[in-house]
Amino acid sequence: MEVKIATSIETKTFYSIIAFLKKENWKLKIEYDDKIFDKGIDFDFYQFDKNNETIQLAWSNWFEGEIKAKTTHLNLISTHFNFQLMYGEPEYLCHPKIEEELKKLLKFY
Repeated sequence: MEVKIATSIETKTFYSIIAFLKKENWKLKIEYDDKIFDKGIDFDFYQFDKNNETIQLAWSNWFEGEIKAKTTHLNLISTHFNFQLMYGEPEYLCHPKIEEELKKLLKFY
């Protein structure tokens, strides 16, 4: 199944998606450390795992939210929240090893 990156996800919807993933038993594995002063102000990052699959989410106050996941998961999220996903040019999740690049700023579970 194809992995895509949805972009320009409104902030309120972005954080609602995180709550939805937790409710759907996706396990939070990585997040932008809450000890970093700009968490949720300038930048945020999450990685969830379930059944050997991964969903990554990044947010910034400049570009809003991005979600990187298999198209089946993106379609489920789109349907659940009743909105059309856009697939513009991603700012963060296009980096294949973003969790390595941000390693010092992340909390691992």
